[in-house]
Amino acid sequence: MESNLAGSGFAGLRIAKELGCRVTFFTSGTDRYFAVPGGRQHFEAYVDRIELCQTNEIAPLLDRVRAVHAVQPLSGLLSMAEYEVVVAAMAAAELGLPGPDVDSVRAARNKVEMRRRCAQRGVPMPAFRSVTDAAAAVQAAHEVGLPCVVKPADETSSADVRRCTTVEEVVEQFETIRATVFNVRGQRRHREVLVEECALGYEVSVEVLAGRRPQVLGVTDKSVGGTNRFVEVGHLFPSLLPAPIRAACEDVALDAVAALGFDLGLAHVEIKYTADGPRLIEVNPRPPGDRITDLIDLSLGTSCLELVVRQYLGERVDGGAATSPVRGAAIRFLTAEPGRVVGVTGTDVAGAMPGVREAVVSVAPGDLVPPLHRNEDRAGHVLAVGENAYVAARRAEAALGEIAVRTVAARHPQGGGDPRHDVLGAPLCTAAHPAP
Repeated sequence: MESNLAGSGFAGLRIAKELGCRVTFFTSGTDRYFAVPGGRQHFEAYVDRIELCQTNEIAPLLDRVRAVHAVQPLSGLLSMAEYEVVVAAMAAAELGLPGPDVDSVRAARNKVEMRRRCAQRGVPMPAFRSVTDAAAAVQAAHEVGLPCVVKPADETSSADVRRCTTVEEVVEQFETIRATVFNVRGQRRHREVLVEECALGYEVSVEVLAGRRPQVLGVTDKSVGGTNRFVEVGHLFPSLLPAPIRAACEDVALDAVAALGFDLGLAHVEIKYTADGPRLIEVNPRPPGDRITDLIDLSLGTSCLELVVRQYLGERVDGGAATSPVRGAAIRFLTAEPGRVVGVTGTDVAGAMPGVREAVVSVAPGDLVPPLHRNEDRAGHVLAVGENAYVAARRAEAALGEIAVRTVAARHPQGGGDPRHDVLGAPLCTAAHPAP
C-alpha cells in the first residue's frame, strides 16, 4: 500500500513478484510513481492490479481492501512508505494478516510519543520538550539550552528540522512548522512540536530486523549537511567505527525498538554518538530509504527486503539474515548551489570509474535547485562498491567530484539577482563534509 518513489518501495514490488506473489497496489493516485523515470515500466512488470482508493484514512482503505480480499484473499499487506505505515498496519490487523504491533508503529511515527516511551524505559536520548505555542517553545529552548533542534513530530526526510542558535530562530521555526497544516501526502500534521537538546557528535543508523528475536543487520555511517539543517549527504555500510562503539549503538537501537514494542519488519534507528555515548534520535518503523537497503545487500550479499516481504507472508525469518560483510558499499549525494540549472557535465565520466554502480543527476538545464533544507533538495547521487567500506567511500567521493552542476541565480521577476557562478558536486572529503 503506497510506496516511496525509489529504492526500497519499488524494490519491494519486484521482490514480492519474484517470490511468486500476485501483487495488488493500493494507492490514492499513480501520477507520482509514473513520473519517476522507469516507474510506469516497473509497475507494468511487477504489479498485477492497481486499486485506486483513499489511503490516508483507515475506513475507506479497509472498504477497498476487504472488497479485494473477498475475491482474491490477500496473504499480506504492507507499506514501505513512511506516511502510510500506520494505516497499513491497522488494515493488516483488521484482516488478521501478519503485521507489526499497530500501537508501536503509531508511536514510532509520532516523535513526541516515541521520546516519551523510550524515556520511560531509560533509553539515552537528548533532553526534549513538546510545545504547542511560541511562548512554550521559548521556554523549552531555555530549558534544553541553545543551540537546540526544533522539528515537527511526524515528518520525514529532515523536513522542517532546523538547528536554532537564538530564541528568535526558535520562534521562527516553530511558526514555520505550525503554518504547514498538512504534509505532502495530505495528512494533518500533529499539533505538538519538538524542541530538543542539540546532540553534538557523529550520526549513524542501526538497521534492525524486528521479530521474535530482533537482529541487527549492521550499522550505517552517515554524513549530514545543510546550514543548520540535517540533510543526509552520504551513507556507508558497514560502519567503519570501532567495534565497541558499534556495539553501544546497537544496544541503544535494540532497547528503543523494545521500548516501542515494534515486532515485525525492518526498523531504521538513527543515533548520535556524543561525548557521553550514543543518544537516540528517532526510530523509523520501516526499511531505510536513501538506497541504504541496496548498500546492505551489496555488502552482505543478501536481500534484506526479501526477509521483510517473507515476514509479511507469515514466514519466520528471525535470525536468518547474513551479517558478515563480503564487501563495502557507499552512496554520496550531489548538492548544488540554489538557482536555475544551466549545465550538467561529468556524469558519464563518473559512471565509468572503478566500482561505481550508479552515477545519477536528478536535475537538468532549466530546473530550479532549492536551498539544501531537506533530502529532496539534493541533485543526484553516486553509488559505489569496494573490497571494503573505506574503498567504497573513496570511490564514491572521487566519482562525485567529477560531476559538475552549473547554475545561475534565479532572477526576481523585476530583475536583479546574483551573477552567474559554477557549482561543483564537492566530494565529502572536503572540510565541510568529511568522509567517515
